Formats: sequence, structure tokens, C-alpha cells
Amino acid sequence: MHCPAAILLILLASGAEAFRICAFNAQRLTLAKVAREQVMDTLVRILARCDIMVLQEVVDSSGSAIPLLLRELNRFDGSGPYKSLSSPLLGRSTYMEKYVYVYRSQKTQVLNYYVYNDKDDLFAREPFVAQFTLPSKVLPSLVLVPLHTTPKAVEKELNALYDVFLDVSQHWQSKDIILLGDFNADCGSLTKKRLDELVLRTEPGFHWVIADGEDTTVRASTHCAYDRIVLHGEHCQSLLQAAAAFDFPRSFQLTEEEALNISDHYPVEVELSQAVHSVQPLSLATSAAAVAAALSFLPPQLSPGA
Repeated sequence: MHCPAAILLILLASGAEAFRICAFNAQRLTLAKVAREQVMDTLVRILARCDIMVLQEVVDSSGSAIPLLLRELNRFDGSGPYKSLSSPLLGRSTYMEKYVYVYRSQKTQVLNYYVYNDKDDLFAREPFVAQFTLPSKVLPSLVLVPLHTTPKAVEKELNALYDVFLDVSQHWQSKDIILLGDFNADCGSLTKKRLDELVLRTEPGFHWVIADGEDTTVRASTHCAYDRIVLHGEHCQSLLQAAAAFDFPRSFQLTEEEALNISDHYPVEVELSQAVHSVQPLSLATSAAAVAAALSFLPPQLSPGA
């Protein structure tokens, strides 16, 4: 076998060991929306990329949209089975949203979950915190803290997210935590100066893996890093392989109009190593040029975490 081909197989085998966690503002996800064939097909393909997906802006009061989505997802490509975990409807007025975790149950299970007790009403939609198992000897479990901020109070809510972190780390005695979701953390909602003054930026130990310059929006007229993933914990950060926004219109060859029927946001994703390596290290005789040649055959991957 030619050297680049051998390296390609090694890289593909190694990539298969990654555990992918995603967050996606699905923009007013209702039963009527998922019942549209093109929307359903695209959502299923997006979800099937992820071992855990945190959906936001699920506004379906009927309770039927997610079961329908799960049914089609479990029929899709044999990568399941998939299950879901949903928060109650959260909000301050008649407009209410759910956070919904969709997860690949053969690779992860829910250990615990709770809605954060927002005694001071700092959040429009308080985080729905969940602890999942991981297929990793280094990190057997991980806590996810999703947040969809309201654009009117981004700075206040993101600073309050640090208090959620403290609550979670005390609740489960864990520092390995991922904060993720549509933070509205850019453009008109939060200036660069105010962003850099957030507690989650000034306190040590928080690693923002979706870079400030990343575009997480579908519209060509916008370039904003609204959606973020923030890692905390030595074990969690040691497993980081890659992180990026997933440009689903380009990947699925959709026009902007077609993509906007799905959402005006890209999903954001982070890949963690499972830390159970079955592939041997590359030989010292392998040259950097050969590695580059092998990589040239691969489809575009997630960019390294910033």
C-alpha cells in the first residue's frame, strides 16, 4: 500500500474515535416545520453528525415535533438508536422555548439533569443542565450547560452563566463542563470590549473553542460569532480534537433561501477524543509531506480548536 493511502486509513480510523457534541439554534422549531420534507431531511442529516446535539428554540407546544424527528433520525443511516431529553417550556411570557438533547444512546447515556434554579430571574431561558457518560477512560462523564440568551441582556446572562458553572461544579463535584449554545456573543448584541470583560473570559480555565472571528450565521449579509462552545476542566480540554461551525448549506448544497427554511444559524460542534486508541502511532519514517498528501484526499474537516 502506498504511504499516503496507509496514512489516510490511519487518519480515518483515528477520526472515527472522536465524540462529537453539537449545539444548534433551530429557529422556532415546531411540528409544522419538521413536517416539511426538505426541512426534516436536512435536520436529520445535521443531527446524524452528532453524538449529542443540543437543540434550542424548540417552541413546539404539542410535544410531537421531537418524537417525529427522532423517528426519522432512527430510520436514517443505522448510526442510532437515538433518544432525547427535553426541558420544560422555559420563558417569561407567552413565548416559551425548550432545550432538547438528542443523543446516540449506544455511545452515551444521561446520568443526571436539572433546570438551574434562577432565583433572581437573570435568564430569559434558564439553562437545562445534563450530565452524560462518555466513552473515555480519561473522562467517563461530562456536564453540558446550554444557554440561549436573549439579545436584550446578553452581557448579564453570560456573566450569570458563571454562577451556573459554580452551581453545577458544586452540585456534581465536577470541573469538566461544556457551556454551549446561542450566546448572541457578537455584533450588535455584544461588543468586543464587553465580550473580553465577561467573567467567562477573565476567569482562568475557560477555553472558548469557537473563535471570535467565526461566522455562525447563514445569511451572507451577516458575519457574527453568535453561537459558542466553552470548555472547562483539564480532562475535557485534554481531549479536544477540533471545533467549528458546520456550514450545512455548503455541505448539503443548499441555496441561502433553502437553508433559511432550516435556520438562520449554523450548528457549532466540538470533537473530543474517546482516548481509547486502537491505532498505532505513525512511524518515524513517515514524512510531513506524506501526511499532507494524505490529508489532501480528505473532505474538509473541523478546524482545530482556537
